[in-house]
Amino acid sequence: MTSRRRRTEKAGTDRLKVALIAVLIFVVSALHFGTSTDLRYLHEIYQRVYYIPILLAAFWYGPFAGLLAAFLVSAIYVLHIRWDWHHVPVYTFNQYAEIVLYHGIALIIGLLSFRERRQREKLEATSRELSDAYARLQTTFEQLRRADRLAALGELSAGVAHEIRNPLSSVKGSVEILEPEFPADHPKREFIEIIKEETERLNKIVSEFLKFARPPEPSVEPASINAILEATLTLIQNETEKAGIQVRADLDPDLPRLTVDPNQIRQVFLNVLFNAIQAMPAGGRLEVCTRSRPSAGSVRVEVTDTGCGADPSTLERMFDPFFSTKAEGTGLGLSISHQLVEKHGGRISAHRNDETGGLTLRIDLPIGRTTPDATP
Repeated sequence: MTSRRRRTEKAGTDRLKVALIAVLIFVVSALHFGTSTDLRYLHEIYQRVYYIPILLAAFWYGPFAGLLAAFLVSAIYVLHIRWDWHHVPVYTFNQYAEIVLYHGIALIIGLLSFRERRQREKLEATSRELSDAYARLQTTFEQLRRADRLAALGELSAGVAHEIRNPLSSVKGSVEILEPEFPADHPKREFIEIIKEETERLNKIVSEFLKFARPPEPSVEPASINAILEATLTLIQNETEKAGIQVRADLDPDLPRLTVDPNQIRQVFLNVLFNAIQAMPAGGRLEVCTRSRPSAGSVRVEVTDTGCGADPSTLERMFDPFFSTKAEGTGLGLSISHQLVEKHGGRISAHRNDETGGLTLRIDLPIGRTTPDATP
């Protein structure tokens, strides 16, 4: 839309410029034909004013346009010379010499303008290349910084998880041994249940730490992204209904099959969808759409919620490990999703959605080798 608007604006500007050149030629010619030959000094002024439309045409559009304007001026001016100045041979010669200068000036200015325009285009192209290179450098730097931080956190997480899991297994085993001694009607039975629940919760947290620290390599196979997404939406249907969330799925039926690890991609979708659900505790609308992007060589999955959104600083840290805006969150769900998507050669990003006021999480997965999709 922006490029179309620019083309429209440029076409309008060009029409105004051409109209200005034509009006100047017409006005100066009218002055020539309408002024008495007794006022020679005015005619000398008018013939110099002819340079203005010629110079504008050459400067704006190059040598050919300048020569065209000079030819048009000359054709009109020759008529004026023959009609009004044929009886003054010396002055007539000067006027014909002026016509030659019209063409010479048009050619010189046009060539200089053409050269200047080419030089400016080269500088603009170089500037764009430098900007792109700088953006790529910044992206690479951020990726390296993130990779370095993730590597350090991964090692720490793996060590902490290993140290916790061993005593946690002992606690779990001990509770299972003690459980038969506390029947359901025993006054201390509830404490046994609390220990079991908390142990299970700790075990889930430790498992998340290990997933983050040592994510497995993808076991890829041709799979339907739509089918994985539909299965995941079925899994969370109970959660969305309890939260009063309306789910709208807009899945591209012509989506190609991708070579991915279905389990890992399902985990990514689960994490992203649960993040959206948790952002709408009072209910709302969840929109999921898939699109094929052949020009970009990828398939895009977008998950949009109507939650409270996020400020720029939160968006910047959205995929950082252990960062969470929820009181009970571990801050590993989206970070693990980020790792899994990157292992598939894809990209995940978060954006504030101005229409819904919430967030849009965008997942781009490379198409790579594809096979015709089929509805399972």
